[in-house]
Amino acid sequence: MTTQAPAAVRSVRQFLAVGAGSRFVGVLAVLIGALLLAGAVSRAVVAQRLDATESLQKRSAAALIIAERLRAALAQADATAAANVFAWADLVPSRPSSPAERRADYDRVKASGFYTGDHSGDATVTGPTSDDAASGGAAASRGTAPAAPNEYSAAVRSATTALLDLREVDPGECGPARAPGSPAAATHCAMSRIATLIPEYVGLVAEASANTRAGNTVGGSYQRLASDLMATSILGQTNLLVTAYGDRVDADYRRATGGHGEDLLLLVLAFALVALVGAQVYVHRRTRRILNAGLLAATGALGALAVACLFLLGGQQSRLSAAQRGDFVPMTLLAASRTLALEARTCEYLSLASLGNGGGADACFQRAVAGLGYGLDGRPTPRGGALSAALAELPAERAGLTAEFSAWLRERGEVVATLRRPPRPTGDAAGSPDVFDDVVGMTLRSEHFDRFITQVDGLVNGHLGGFDTDVDAASADVRLLAAILPVALLTAASCCVIGIGVRVREYL
Repeated sequence: MTTQAPAAVRSVRQFLAVGAGSRFVGVLAVLIGALLLAGAVSRAVVAQRLDATESLQKRSAAALIIAERLRAALAQADATAAANVFAWADLVPSRPSSPAERRADYDRVKASGFYTGDHSGDATVTGPTSDDAASGGAAASRGTAPAAPNEYSAAVRSATTALLDLREVDPGECGPARAPGSPAAATHCAMSRIATLIPEYVGLVAEASANTRAGNTVGGSYQRLASDLMATSILGQTNLLVTAYGDRVDADYRRATGGHGEDLLLLVLAFALVALVGAQVYVHRRTRRILNAGLLAATGALGALAVACLFLLGGQQSRLSAAQRGDFVPMTLLAASRTLALEARTCEYLSLASLGNGGGADACFQRAVAGLGYGLDGRPTPRGGALSAALAELPAERAGLTAEFSAWLRERGEVVATLRRPPRPTGDAAGSPDVFDDVVGMTLRSEHFDRFITQVDGLVNGHLGGFDTDVDAASADVRLLAAILPVALLTAASCCVIGIGVRVREYL
């Protein structure tokens, strides 16, 4: 009784029993199959890398940058609104004045940047209306300068523009059709809440401004309500956006630099190279010829493709790593530092407006400064924070930023110390101002804080440009590899067909 051989053994015996021409056809089929497998895997890997790199720049990172810009604009609006509550104390002297002097002070307040409307975006309009032209001519005839742009109005406009830009980059609605716990639903619902709360905030600031203009202390209460709304609700929702888009950036970065796809691509390319070398050995044994020119050319094309994959994918990964370490991380830390500094500035204004009863505002100031990684004395804390972490990444800029930041904190300490002294008498011959007038003027005209924010803004913009440049270069590497892949694989397949075809024709 004989046992039947397994199917695999029977197939091998049948292959060996056929002629040499059929065996060469089988070898060619194996090579084409290996090249097709390499092409399919390489296309999937390169497409994933390219999609992740473009998503990192055009979607997730772009959304995060806009969200940071939104947060900074909102914090700037709140800081400016808090300053406007008692800016009249710096503009209008507390000494007795004549009606003519009061009229001059009134005109100066109207022309200042505290209470005028912001028309910085009116240049996009085709032309001025007749009323605008008439008012401009009347102002010119009176010899008065045009009203300065209102910083608060400009900041609110920047915030609303950033919110619209964010909806364009990440479109979607906050509706019941979305999964309640999905990240997309969280971001879009946060955008909707911010859009709803901004008008409420603007209304509170308008009430504060109206009451303050009349010299009514109720304005400070309205501004505290507005700042509480900004800090707890609006900026809270903005922080959710920043966190969600930061997670998306991390996910895209991992997809763009993950090594699993690269390892799989190199594995299938190595398998194809082994198949080509094995085919070369088989052809040598069957034909007694040292080398097959077609298979040798196919091996060279595939080897060059493997080297290009190592070089270009490695270059993409190194560029993205450099973009993350050298630009993206410092940029996000500086953007967060700018927001915390503006929050501290708002709390500084509210503390000053409270005239010693602002325990909550003082605590808010301390929390914001601690979040920056510093104490009230201007020295770094052991726990660190956003600014101290950013300066650790930027040793060249550390001295300038630290000097301005510490000078601002010392200036604020002088204000606190001045408020603890008894007020000087007013109305004397020299027109000596009150202590409150002193500290208001010192706080509002703090050049150190303005220079600190200006330097931070410049660094953020500079690192943003560097990040875009590095990511563009990384995308170019992957696009070049995507263009090389089909050419190299098609060349290798054609050389295999030519090299094996010559042998097949010899035996048919």
